Amino acid sequence: MNFQHIEAICGIAKNGFNISATAEALSRSQPGLSRQLKELEAELGVKIFHRTRNKVVSLTPQGEIILRIGRRIICDYRSLHQLADDESAEGSGELRIATTHVHARYSLPKIFKKFTAGHPGVLLTLRQGDPMQCSELVATGEADIGISTVIGRISDDLVAIPIFKLTRCILAAKGHPIAKERALTLKKLAEYPIIAYSSSFSGRWIVDEAFAQAGIKPHIICSAIDADVSKAYVELGMGIAILAQIAFDPERDRNLVALPADQLFRPGVLNLVLRKHGYLSGYARDFVSSLAPHVSLELIGRAMEGAEIDKTRLAQRAPVARFA
Repeated sequence: MNFQHIEAICGIAKNGFNISATAEALSRSQPGLSRQLKELEAELGVKIFHRTRNKVVSLTPQGEIILRIGRRIICDYRSLHQLADDESAEGSGELRIATTHVHARYSLPKIFKKFTAGHPGVLLTLRQGDPMQCSELVATGEADIGISTVIGRISDDLVAIPIFKLTRCILAAKGHPIAKERALTLKKLAEYPIIAYSSSFSGRWIVDEAFAQAGIKPHIICSAIDADVSKAYVELGMGIAILAQIAFDPERDRNLVALPADQLFRPGVLNLVLRKHGYLSGYARDFVSSLAPHVSLELIGRAMEGAEIDKTRLAQRAPVARFA
């Protein structure tokens, strides 16, 4: 077994079990890649992939385990190189951040600006997706740090550290009747068409949960993963939106009004998502400290080593996100 065998398994899973696409991505021939798979299965004595007419279609249960181990090996390999780069090429490298649109657009620009000014030799690479995709990018080693909310249980190879609370607001076009309401209620919100986050975001789960607990069915007419798209539809008069407070920019959103909704919806939690037993370069640690100075690097280090941390307490004590 060698590193190329591990790369082959991880590459095939990443490319949707497409052998030719994986061979191209790894700069190998398709017959050579197929041969490496057979060699590894013969050496381990297990089937890694299910095949139909010699076409790879899915992982076997043993293959799922091997894939997880393989991903850890690749991540550890990259960590070793990062460590070496830290020592030999001070001030240079690449920092890959996986985050959602709302944080890429509203939470992080000033943090990024400060970071690049302090680390001009470091390439900052931004990968956007929904929270599950962000976690997956960190788990597979395609991102060093994830910054997002977390839905459901994450991979055992990851740790999510709560860093900020995310409060909600109601956005409406100026002159909308809801802006005149003295006391907002869920019942009143349900009278208007609502533009909501996609169900792949915790913000949507929080909204659905509040309405369900009140026994009220909201009139959701559209869902989107992009806060700017939601705001554009609100501006057109299609309805109101329930978004994270940080998505409202008074300077840019002059045709909108933002109404606090803390009393209607529980806050979400923004997390720092990292690989367990991974390595954070010096500039990555600087970035984390700039993003969340109230969270100690010592706590983050312990969490990455697999130590239990009180996430409930951290979430309760986390400050409200105010990045503007």
